[in-house]
Amino acid sequence: MGGPLNEAAVESIELEQVGKEIALLWPTFRGLWNLFEKSAKKVNIANVTQAAGTTRSAWRETMIIQGGSGIAVGTGDGSALGSGTGSKTAAFAMAPIWAFNVTQYTRLAEMATNGAERGIESFTKTEIKRSIKQYYNGWESLLNGDGSGAADQIPLTGAIVSSSSGSGDTTSYISGIPCAACFVDQQVVQFFPSEGGTTRGNATISYVDVVGQTLWFSTTLPSTGGATAVGDYIMVAGTSGVAGSSVLGIPYWNTNGNTGSKGGLSLSAYPSRLSTPVINLGGAQITPSVAQRAMVLLTRTFGDEAEELEKGIWYGKPEQAATIASQWYDLMVTQNKESDNINVTDRARQGLPNTFGERKFEYSNTAKPGRVDLLFPENWSLGELCPVGLYDFGGGNTVMPVTDTSGNAGATYITSKMFVYEGGYQLCNRAPKHGLFVVNAGTINI
Repeated sequence: MGGPLNEAAVESIELEQVGKEIALLWPTFRGLWNLFEKSAKKVNIANVTQAAGTTRSAWRETMIIQGGSGIAVGTGDGSALGSGTGSKTAAFAMAPIWAFNVTQYTRLAEMATNGAERGIESFTKTEIKRSIKQYYNGWESLLNGDGSGAADQIPLTGAIVSSSSGSGDTTSYISGIPCAACFVDQQVVQFFPSEGGTTRGNATISYVDVVGQTLWFSTTLPSTGGATAVGDYIMVAGTSGVAGSSVLGIPYWNTNGNTGSKGGLSLSAYPSRLSTPVINLGGAQITPSVAQRAMVLLTRTFGDEAEELEKGIWYGKPEQAATIASQWYDLMVTQNKESDNINVTDRARQGLPNTFGERKFEYSNTAKPGRVDLLFPENWSLGELCPVGLYDFGGGNTVMPVTDTSGNAGATYITSKMFVYEGGYQLCNRAPKHGLFVVNAGTINI
């Protein structure tokens, strides 16, 4: 006796229901890029040139680095005036840095999602829009860097480095990464035991966990010259790791002291003039009085009545903004006012504070932890050699076939295509003394 018609008997005619919207599960960050693109001076620059056998930098920013003269007293009754002196100038010298982002897709992937009958979206077309977000995230990392190409450093404490402990996309991992937002999925990175040293080799990131501060790798971690370890620098692919060889980011320009160099100028040759004032909180949280401490230092930098004292933008991680907000909550006084509402009054605010010390506060997850910079955008320049856009392979073609590198006899191309985002930029702070930064600033627990 046969049984009833059950679900197994009709599986071959059942229809699948697929959602019409695709969830995007990876975040991207470009807050600092937006800040400089909007507020910094845009300068068109060339590449490095030569004349009469001498190499010349592509870009120079000049400054009056030493004042002209001081006063002397006399009788005014035929006394000597002195011979007098004059101001002295200097210039930073810089060169642009190129960055590329390559996306490759197969012919089958293109055709299998082409048209409403085959896919929710034409995946290869929308990938162009998605990949540029990761490209800008890469620039964000460089603008927050110290000029060596380092996106982050594995902390000496609180980090776990695990190589070959898993398989597939979780072959290796590093947890406790302070600026995980500086990386993107499927990015190839280099590891250096020290800046300017010899690279240990490359590894490929599979997933970036910004919330959990973890980088997952689909490869083993490199071990040339020793295994990848705490204290190592994680750098973008292609960089040499030498200080000043990559994009000169905020931590490159905003440093305190008279040793080293900036933009080709020796700091010891111009004591204090290229040094940025600093407030070291020693692990304490930023409090409202830091705004006044900053103002005192700015009056010493600009002068007592300079117009610049009213300008400036704070820049740091969202955790710093949340810490500023927590102090407001601690001091907030609830009004003694009865209402008909039986619910408890909501004193919380949805967003983060957008000012500190009556100056605008801009934040990005790619900013360095424990650090807050007071930037004067009018002193910063974004040098542009090549604007961000799709690479032209020639004749206006921005998509090209991929050549066969597998060594197959007689093979020239594979059934894949590629497109590339490119851009050539450099960053300059032509007045490093005119600004300020805070270091070792603690935050509330997130």
